[in-house]
Amino acid sequence: MQIDGMILMPNMTSTNSAVTGSHLVQKEGRFQDELDAAHERLEKSAKAGVLTKEQIAQRNKDIRDASIQLEALMLKMLYNDMWKTVPKDTFFGDDNAMDIYRDMYHEELTKQMAQNGGIGLADFIYNQLATPQK
Repeated sequence: MQIDGMILMPNMTSTNSAVTGSHLVQKEGRFQDELDAAHERLEKSAKAGVLTKEQIAQRNKDIRDASIQLEALMLKMLYNDMWKTVPKDTFFGDDNAMDIYRDMYHEELTKQMAQNGGIGLADFIYNQLATPQK
């Protein structure tokens, strides 16, 4: 599985977009590394044959974590697109610092939303991929 960073990168209009863009690419690289590590663990488990209860529990935990991260990412993209429809208020100024703060706020907000149930996407993904424990 390959995630293309250019697809996930939001439109950057600030003067500091190179720094913000490189930060997003680094975060994507870390996510890709975690995804690759989870895939390797899954491959090792499949090669070993029958999974133990502990391996199934660990695999299900990894699937739960990945599904929550995916839902958070989807919510952030949705939230950022919705925020673009709000008219800009220049009363307090419109600077790069406010854009960075707003982006960090949206990221944390969507993480919390996904961890606390969100729109149900993480649960749906988890139920499709998780191995039932016997």
